[in-house]
Amino acid sequence: MKTTLFFSLALCAVLAITVPASASVLAVWNFGDSSAFYTESPAYYNTATAPTLSLLGSGLDTNGKNGIAYTDSAGISHIAGQGAAWDDINKSGSDNDAALIITLNTTGFTGLTIRWDYKSELATSFDFAYRTAADGKWTQVADNQAITPGWATDSWYSVTLDLSAYSAINNQSYVQLRLDDLVEGPGNDKFAIDNIEIAGIPEPATLLILGLGGMALRMRKK
Repeated sequence: MKTTLFFSLALCAVLAITVPASASVLAVWNFGDSSAFYTESPAYYNTATAPTLSLLGSGLDTNGKNGIAYTDSAGISHIAGQGAAWDDINKSGSDNDAALIITLNTTGFTGLTIRWDYKSELATSFDFAYRTAADGKWTQVADNQAITPGWATDSWYSVTLDLSAYSAINNQSYVQLRLDDLVEGPGNDKFAIDNIEIAGIPEPATLLILGLGGMALRMRKK
């Protein structure tokens, strides 16, 4: 028994070091899994501490809008429940433009990506940035990146940003990601977002912990 356990532990360690890791889901926001329920809490997460999401802007729709179905990269299906939305993303007076900020712990993960679904009335581009301190300077990732309006035809589109080149956000206890500067047209300008998914590659130590956890579960079953 001890010999078996020793070799199992050794195998887990070797696999954690030598086998290339595939991406794991850090967090998913689907904003509610029914048309009658809206939430800004993540549908689930695998980070060391719970991530948070903040929506800003004077035109925020606090009840959300109808969302779109999605199957995330972990194979979990999310029905077309609710999505976050702004009834108007235009800045008015001293009020803030529409913005979305995610705060999360990326400890144990590298090579991050983020994706989301969106439906835009008139906005044709967005900005995206990150920082690693609450009072830190934002680093631009995307500047006026093009998106496609489709509100009139109820058309949803998706965006995927590869953040793997930004090593500063790897393995950090504090990371903020910001989506803002939705370039708007004249008049009221609606915008909705749904199925935000953040994924990352587990570091070797994280893989080892996951492997040991799976092995312990199998041993208990025996």
